[in-house]
Amino acid sequence: MTLIKMRSFLLVCCCMYSVFSSAQEKETKKTDDKHTSYFKASANYLSNSLYNGRKDSLATPYISPGIGYYDKSGFYITGGISYLASSSESRIDLVSFDAGYDFSFSDNFTGGVYANKSFYNQSSTAVKSDIKGSIGGTLSYDLGFLQLSTGIDVLFADKADIALNFGLAHAFYVGDKDDLWTITPSVTTNLSTLNFYEGYTNRRVGKNAKSKIPNLASITTTTTVNNSKLTLMDYEISLPINYDGKKWGLFFTPTLALPQNPISTTTVSNIKLKNGTESTETHDTTPPSEKNLQNTFYVEVGVYIKF
Repeated sequence: MTLIKMRSFLLVCCCMYSVFSSAQEKETKKTDDKHTSYFKASANYLSNSLYNGRKDSLATPYISPGIGYYDKSGFYITGGISYLASSSESRIDLVSFDAGYDFSFSDNFTGGVYANKSFYNQSSTAVKSDIKGSIGGTLSYDLGFLQLSTGIDVLFADKADIALNFGLAHAFYVGDKDDLWTITPSVTTNLSTLNFYEGYTNRRVGKNAKSKIPNLASITTTTTVNNSKLTLMDYEISLPINYDGKKWGLFFTPTLALPQNPISTTTVSNIKLKNGTESTETHDTTPPSEKNLQNTFYVEVGVYIKF
């Protein structure tokens, strides 16, 4: 991140603090929906699907409707689809289901556990498309002037991965519990092992080979990440803006992802042509985007109703 961008972000945060701090002292924070159970239907638009600062060479924008049930005990279950809405391709790219349980140790100390099952289209170019599901948990502690959070996930692809995240945030509130605006400047650090990237690269290499090799009968690829240990993946600076009413709400989340530590890959391809010729080739398949990491700005906007 350039010095100018960092100064701009800090200036925005300072201005927001001066504008909202007086309002924050007067408002009443929204209480959690702990005493009622409800359904929530939602729809959101994501300008580009990133995972830990990584993205495909083509933008992957999603329109995602979903529905969920949230029990007053803290248990919830949700399901949704993600429709790929790019200029070059359009299809249902992902169907996912989530279940979890949110709990509180105290008013300031909260946590949650959850599980996910994902079904990606075989043609998906999303970086996460090799991940078939995950389980994980989060903890959050509110110091008043600062909220601290951490999470751990086990990701299930062809090989399992471990992902960690650490976050700092401060929420500003305007309104009351049934008519509440929240603005939450946040910084998150993401770390992960890198086995998921092997499956993603395999599909990308195989797809390119089928379009470029004449008379191709079949191709089998095996990709290896040259250093798959736990790695600092990216820093993310975001500014979630939420409105929560009694029966509906909306959100807008701009995010700047700053990827770290390029992922290098080597792929062995077993190629068979229609004339019966077979060959084995080994290539450095590290994409240009990893050799020259660039920051990415993306947004997510959505709306929901409760009933």
